[in-house]
Amino acid sequence: MPQWILLIVLSLSSVILPAEEISNGCLKRVFMHYCLGGSMTQLLQQRPVNLDPVVDGDRTGVIYTKGRERIYVMAYQGHIYKVLQTYDSPNQVTLQRIQRTLHKKYGNHQDMSVFPNYVRNIAGRIGAVRRGEGELRYRWQLPGSPWRVELAWTRKLGISLAYLANALDQQQREAGERNL
Repeated sequence: MPQWILLIVLSLSSVILPAEEISNGCLKRVFMHYCLGGSMTQLLQQRPVNLDPVVDGDRTGVIYTKGRERIYVMAYQGHIYKVLQTYDSPNQVTLQRIQRTLHKKYGNHQDMSVFPNYVRNIAGRIGAVRRGEGELRYRWQLPGSPWRVELAWTRKLGISLAYLANALDQQQREAGERNL
């Protein structure tokens, strides 16, 4: 099979979800294995983890390791609302590479970054992130889409890329606020 045909088939398979996934509430397949809105129980049957899931009331979380990188899968009431991948090399090159890829795929982003007033340029932003005084955060929300993408660079996680199911994320945040 010519290589270009294989590329077309692979790109279409990431866009078209099987009917079974749609009926299970899958909004988007993320990082090849994880289904936003899908069942955490079903994921754990298909992709068991070494450690027991962390359970906190209606929230469940598991961590998959990929070398030194990690993929965090979080569920609310049994449905996956967030899939977040961390990257091994937290530097400007990695951030810009991921940002360019996301821009090509999803268009322009919203800058949700938070920094002290004295920070004026990218070098200052990176320094503030490393000191824990700020965070870079970019969001892509396609019109009418039930999910969003967030690229972040924080002191705690380094560079991370997260896909979130909007309604489930909102529900779990509201439930957390009610329990305060």
